[in-house]
Amino acid sequence: MPVPWKQIITWAPQLITLSRELLARSRATKAGASLAPSPDPADMATRVAALEENERRQAELVDRMAEQIAQLSGAVTALHRRQRWLIGAIVLLAGALLWLLLRH
Repeated sequence: MPVPWKQIITWAPQLITLSRELLARSRATKAGASLAPSPDPADMATRVAALEENERRQAELVDRMAEQIAQLSGAVTALHRRQRWLIGAIVLLAGALLWLLLRH
């Protein structure tokens, strides 16, 4: 199985954009949030909703990354099999060539 470079390249911009967006949100939240809890229940509900949304987006990111890792590990396994087969073929061909050379 060949390495799915097309898919990797296709997903890379989305991952970069999403990770930068999460980082920017995290920095904005840290800069704008005070350490003391807000007494306003509406503000707390908004903050909880923002945290839940952030958690959902992070879960999506982790899911995408897990899919990519699974595909990459499958590709590496297939490449390893091909490498072993090619090494065996090279050894066999070298042996046959040596036999032919020594025969004459």
